[in-house]
Amino acid sequence: MKPSQRRWLILALLVVASAVNNIQRQTVSVLAPTLREELHLSEHDYSNAVTAFLIPYMLMYVSSGRLVDVFGVRLVLAISYAWWSIAGMVTGLARSALSLEFCRFLLGIGEPCVFTAGVKACAEWFPPQQRAIANGGLSSGASIGSVLAPPLVAICALWFGWRYAFVLIGVVALIWLPVWLRTYRDCKPSDATEKLRPTGLELLRRRQVWAVVLPRVTSDPIWYFCLFWIPDYLQRARHLNLFQIAAFGWIPFVFADIGNIAGGAASDWLVRRGVEPARARLWLLTAVGCISPVAALTGILTSLDAAIALVCLLLFLSQAWSANIATLASEILPMSEVATTVGMMGTAGGLGGILFAQAIGFLIPHYGYSIIFEIAACLLPVSVITLRSLLRLKK
Repeated sequence: MKPSQRRWLILALLVVASAVNNIQRQTVSVLAPTLREELHLSEHDYSNAVTAFLIPYMLMYVSSGRLVDVFGVRLVLAISYAWWSIAGMVTGLARSALSLEFCRFLLGIGEPCVFTAGVKACAEWFPPQQRAIANGGLSSGASIGSVLAPPLVAICALWFGWRYAFVLIGVVALIWLPVWLRTYRDCKPSDATEKLRPTGLELLRRRQVWAVVLPRVTSDPIWYFCLFWIPDYLQRARHLNLFQIAAFGWIPFVFADIGNIAGGAASDWLVRRGVEPARARLWLLTAVGCISPVAALTGILTSLDAAIALVCLLLFLSQAWSANIATLASEILPMSEVATTVGMMGTAGGLGGILFAQAIGFLIPHYGYSIIFEIAACLLPVSVITLRSLLRLKK
């Protein structure tokens, strides 16, 4: 297979892996009302289950990035994919809040690798003028998974029971693994690149690394909030039942998918027009941050259609940001440092997600969802300010 053909097949496989990754993590959010009843979960118990996933997810991001840089994309992603698929199936055995938290902890160990490995693969296989749309495609897999999760999980739960929803999705997911192992080939770095590979502590001394790591603390909580709480918001605040969630809950994530592709395509277009790649990503990220405060109106609107429209906008902007911040890291850093740095970015995002999840668990019972949307809408402007304060591009 020609490299130009192989790169698009690799991207397709990464999109599928990212979609499966998100379906398995969102199964709990789609089934949240059922789990609350069956396992007798309080609001605090559910927040703890989300946190139990995010803690290992945060910690393993750095480790998985380092492993990808050392052992290559192919092997590390294959092992982690098998791990998270099995962990997703085991969740169907949960009998209490504690066992649910343990199963989510196992899932969080394996899932970060799809993004560290995916960004590394896009950097290795795609030229700069196609790199952002490739990363957008990778991120779109998460959105595709979020689109498929509400109807797929709801149908499995209604037909077979909620426990089998976890098992069936994991079993079907494993079909991907032999196809990946047969298709992917790691790009071999030069000896000089191997000798220059820095340690994590060396990376932390660099201003450019902090410029892409710190903004993720405030940008990633938007995605985690939408992923874990939007189905619950539609059921509890907007009074949709499980069948209606299956019919309408996927719509916001379609716009997240569009945001990934459109955001990547827009900055790639700027590169083809002669704008320096890193500067093109920065312009796009700034524009996204300026628009997002509009979504603060979501929680106070009485119209369901208008509220869903603003959730769609928030997810569109969040994923346009995600595609470009990952691409920016691959533009400003050497290839041997990309996966490790992306791992640090994911850890920072996981930390932000944990803090926001705990805040949500406290704020919703006391103040409802309105204040959560107001906070979420202001997070991207904060991320832009952080990014522009730290990043130094050559003139």
